[in-house]
Amino acid sequence: MSDNGSEENDIEEIEEDYYEEEDNLMSDHKEFLLLNDPTKYVYMRRVVQRPYAKKNEIYLSNNGKFIYYVKRAKNLLFNQKEKEIIIHGLGAAISLAVKLSLYLQKEIEGLTLSTTTSTEEIIDQYDPLVNDLEPVLKIRHASAIHIKIINDGSSTNLNSNSTTTTLTPINFRTTSKKANSQSKENKKLLKRQELDKKVEQVRSQQKQQREQRQQQQQQQQQQQQQQQQQQQQQQESD
Repeated sequence: MSDNGSEENDIEEIEEDYYEEEDNLMSDHKEFLLLNDPTKYVYMRRVVQRPYAKKNEIYLSNNGKFIYYVKRAKNLLFNQKEKEIIIHGLGAAISLAVKLSLYLQKEIEGLTLSTTTSTEEIIDQYDPLVNDLEPVLKIRHASAIHIKIINDGSSTNLNSNSTTTTLTPINFRTTSKKANSQSKENKKLLKRQELDKKVEQVRSQQKQQREQRQQQQQQQQQQQQQQQQQQQQQQESD
């Protein structure tokens, strides 16, 4: 009885987790529809929180002009004699950061690139248009790239062999919000599959145990019938 009770408790816990996951998915979907309803909420993009930018740092915007960033980087390297500059790209601006760094390395002799990546926290603000609703703040995460361009001291002239070709930007857009959302959905799907698998395993074990109990009961009934028949035969013989 104790084994059966523990198995039933396991089934109940698994089913509770399963339905709780379903409720969370439905709740997320309802919240998404509500926040994106133009008659109820307006989206207010918050400025990304970042530390105070140093003189040799360049933070890229996806809407910024490429030629402006090139001029600024060259000004730091040539006019202000910076030994290194750091280019930061967040989300959709990652490809622009890669393109800019490779362009500078090709155009200017003696530059070395050192790349690191990180995940940055972004806050989205939704302001209500209806009196009975409250403001909502949503936190999401986006990938970022930080490219350090090191000048070894020989970068005094442009590369004589360089040509002003346009480099094809690397597509890092899958690291943006769509990628994070897809990763979250994949985790939910994997968790659901694990729960389904575990439920099937427990149910299969229960089925086997029921069949074994039925066989045992049938054997007991057969033994009882045989005993009764033997008793009746003895009584008739007496």
